Amino acid sequence: MVKLVLRSIRGKSYAYLEETIRIYGFVRKISKYIGPYAKLNKKEINEGKEIFKKEVFEKKIKLKIGYLKKKIREFEYPLDSKEVRKIEEMNFKYKEIIKKLHTSNLEDLNKRFIANYVFESNALEGNSLTLKNVAEIVFEKRISKGKDLREIYDAQNSYGVFLFLQRSRKELSHDFIIKIHSMVMEKIDDRLGYRKLPAVLIGKPTTKLTKPGRIFEEMNNLLSWYKKNKNKIYPLELAFKFHAKFEKIHPFSDGNGRVGRFLLNYILMKEGYFPIIIRKNTRNSYLNALEVADKGIRIVLMRFALKHYKETFRKFFEVYYSYTQ
Repeated sequence: MVKLVLRSIRGKSYAYLEETIRIYGFVRKISKYIGPYAKLNKKEINEGKEIFKKEVFEKKIKLKIGYLKKKIREFEYPLDSKEVRKIEEMNFKYKEIIKKLHTSNLEDLNKRFIANYVFESNALEGNSLTLKNVAEIVFEKRISKGKDLREIYDAQNSYGVFLFLQRSRKELSHDFIIKIHSMVMEKIDDRLGYRKLPAVLIGKPTTKLTKPGRIFEEMNNLLSWYKKNKNKIYPLELAFKFHAKFEKIHPFSDGNGRVGRFLLNYILMKEGYFPIIIRKNTRNSYLNALEVADKGIRIVLMRFALKHYKETFRKFFEVYYSYTQ
């Protein structure tokens, strides 16, 4: 938060604007002189604050990108410095929203976001509930007549899992992933743990999924890959690559898509980034992006990630930013 600081020099007060910023544990105080206090009016001070806020914001972006360039070995196309800057700008705005919104308003925003996430993610898997149905189920504990019980549990479970992940600080592990799956499938399917039979996919899948006997080994490889690369790969790229690898393994008998998207968002949130919503009307492009990523063509996946990450910010967070300034 910008503060007006007065410093006395030879009996006269001089006005400065100051703000303390924190980037990855590094703390810096930014200060700007705006003139002799006696000669400044309220309008000039407020105008100075607005200009200073923009300068501080730009400083934050530069410091963060500078840090990332030292930490990340490279950005994989179409990720580049320009696109990373856009993401970082959105994420700093998101953090401002979280920091400045009134607690009740922030809770309302969070509920709205999660309800939309649950609706879209479950609809990708064929769930027929409308957004209104989901809101009634998770907020009002009201169930519309004629709705499938599995779909109702699906909404309830998913809402609870998202809240759990927002509070969790645990590292990714076999036990943690299996726990997420068990929470997603509660009252729906008792085939818990890694699958012991070949996966059955609808349609004509071209991806060869991992055989049951190799699932633990492949999941172990995935977790090792994540641990090795989590500080070397840009978070959005890391999250989507992990997601693609996870979906190719398809470790569970059911719920792989929902669990995979939860893990994608958990990685983003652990790294301090806002979560993403993948909408049901993008299903074909989403599945295609995962399929070609399995063949080593990751450009499509990252284009999908960039497009829909930006869209998530515009649709859910951008409008709130102006009200926090």
